Amino acid sequence: MYYKACICSYCGENYAGWQRQKNATAVQNVIENALFRIYSENIITYGSGRTDSGVHALAQVFSFKASKYYDNKTIIRGLNSIMPKDIVIFDALDVNSSFHAGKSVVSKSYEYKILNTEYQNPFLLNKVLHFRHHIDKDMLNNILQKFTGTHDFTSFCVKRTKKENTLRTINYISIEEYNKEFLITINANGFLHNMIRIIIGTALNMIKNNISSDKVNEILLSKNRKSAGPTITACGLYQKAAFYSSSNISGLGGIPEKYLI
Repeated sequence: MYYKACICSYCGENYAGWQRQKNATAVQNVIENALFRIYSENIITYGSGRTDSGVHALAQVFSFKASKYYDNKTIIRGLNSIMPKDIVIFDALDVNSSFHAGKSVVSKSYEYKILNTEYQNPFLLNKVLHFRHHIDKDMLNNILQKFTGTHDFTSFCVKRTKKENTLRTINYISIEEYNKEFLITINANGFLHNMIRIIIGTALNMIKNNISSDKVNEILLSKNRKSAGPTITACGLYQKAAFYSSSNISGLGGIPEKYLI
């Protein structure tokens, strides 16, 4: 068997998320169908994250194994010639059998984009969250920094994920502002279902209602989803990168340096 890892970008608005579906089209369905056409065998892929319906990806990593070998340029060209234009493969690598795009992840980063203007920009429709209420960058940063570190995020996930271990470590949160657009980057060792969208929704709700950042600690300790803010729209969320330890990789250079810790 031969083992590959690929890195792709996609616009999520036309898909039911990353994970394959029986009654809807997911990104994984499209990629696996394309791989079947190349390899003439059923290929199972494993993604670095399960983005929800409407969520985009800048650098989703997926891995797979196959009984035939094709060089990486052939894989990239072949997949891009078959798949729709809103999914693009921009790298492929040889890896060893121990590499798993999901289980080998050290940390992941997501971005959330907010357009803070009175009127929506039609060219950014389904690409950013449009938020009319004025955002004070310092206040937003003070609120979001309360989430860094290791916490029980029971208050910030959907009910069905509460059977999981709800402890997660957020390594850092950064905010950039340019031309009325806020770009929030969150890096963590893992995320619960809807965790980022609830965190951002809670922060924006606190800004809108002028609630002190100290409220975050109270919400975390409550372990009650009802105490947090709304789950905001998926369209502003982007899976940015998955980071791996180089010890998991072998072959032609491994995962590019920008994806390593």
